[in-house]
Amino acid sequence: MNDVSRPHPVIDPDLPEKARTQLETALHPPQDTPPAEHRRTLLPQPIADHPVATVVITLLVLLVGMRLLARVFVFVAAAVLLIGAGILLIALLAPRRDPQRAARQLRDRYRDHYVTADDLDEEAAALLARAQRAVATITSAHVVRDDILDVALNTAVLPRQLWETARALRSLTELRSRPTPSHGDDTTIAMLLDDRKRALQAIHQSVADRVAALEDYATRVSEAEQAWQRVATLRRLIAEQEELRDLLAATAADEVAVRELAELTERARAAEAHLQNAAHQAAQAALRLPGVD
Repeated sequence: MNDVSRPHPVIDPDLPEKARTQLETALHPPQDTPPAEHRRTLLPQPIADHPVATVVITLLVLLVGMRLLARVFVFVAAAVLLIGAGILLIALLAPRRDPQRAARQLRDRYRDHYVTADDLDEEAAALLARAQRAVATITSAHVVRDDILDVALNTAVLPRQLWETARALRSLTELRSRPTPSHGDDTTIAMLLDDRKRALQAIHQSVADRVAALEDYATRVSEAEQAWQRVATLRRLIAEQEELRDLLAATAADEVAVRELAELTERARAAEAHLQNAAHQAAQAALRLPGVD
């Protein structure tokens, strides 16, 4: 599966915000985390690689140290050996810290509340990636962020649309992955298999229609975005023309400036009307999304 059709993880929007944030981090581990077998430990590598041999050697050092303690003239040496052996044994028995353990526990705890690319077959992943691109187009548009379109509607509806799409595609993938039994000459089994195939195709088409509705909404938002950018450009030019008008007035060209400004203002009005129409079309497309009243 190439990167273009590989979707990002989708998380259940009904999870508490804290859980969603933690799960988002757990599903996107740092890229520079070294593999477990190459991760540094506080112990020298030979000790980490041979813990049993280290325990045996440590016990032998303890025994030798205890024998040496009986002799006063080597008390210091024995004490050093005993202290070193104790430190070594404590370090060896101390539990190693696994930086990925918490992430694995989170993923296991909320397994039913997220969908990743690994949960989907190629067709399902391509559909989810299309839905995510459509949502990204919508949420990044100025007309959405500036509340020209209904921000509350997008905030409430789009995460739900993505989650329901991802969950349906995960179930569809699981159903499609089940082995198809051979039917031989059994017409009853053959009929049931045909029904199963038609049902899977219907489910796929239903999800594809949902994705197409998202893409249609994204197209309308893009049109509204283009209209917004044109209006913004015209407003900026009008502001510049007002400055030019003052300068032109000093050269007896005020009448020309007024005419040019009036023409530009009329264009701005037309552009704003187009923006309003584009915003209305986008709002109508949003209302056609499944589950939106």
